[in-house]
Amino acid sequence: MAVLVEATSVLIRVAAVNERVIGGWDTFIQHLPTDCFCSDDELISVILIAPSEVTAFANSLKPLGLDFDWQGEPVDVAFADQKRGLITPCNWVEFTNVNIGIAGTGPSVAICRMVGSQSHELRLPEGWQYSGSLTEAFGAEANPSY
Repeated sequence: MAVLVEATSVLIRVAAVNERVIGGWDTFIQHLPTDCFCSDDELISVILIAPSEVTAFANSLKPLGLDFDWQGEPVDVAFADQKRGLITPCNWVEFTNVNIGIAGTGPSVAICRMVGSQSHELRLPEGWQYSGSLTEAFGAEANPSY
């Protein structure tokens, strides 16, 4: 399966939440700074706009028991930008663009999925629609000028 990436998405392994967060999924959901998130049962995408929001949320994950290092290899948490892709290299998540129109036509959205996932079902935040979205406003195709 796959999850939507918009603005900056903080990507978290569901297995890590279930294994290490005391109270599991329920505790994690209460900890989210936004209701703009989605999960495909392998990966969670928490969509945040401001860099300060991303930093604050990411730093708040360590006390919950999730492992990551701003400078090191992502263990439980990774980051993706809708235009640039993965912000730091990560060997357990992949970034791509997919068309969501009828029969695989445009428009295109940015997604992430766990490496090796064979499902192409896309999970979106509740109530998300392309019209009026950040993807519609700014696009999802990688911009080589970054």
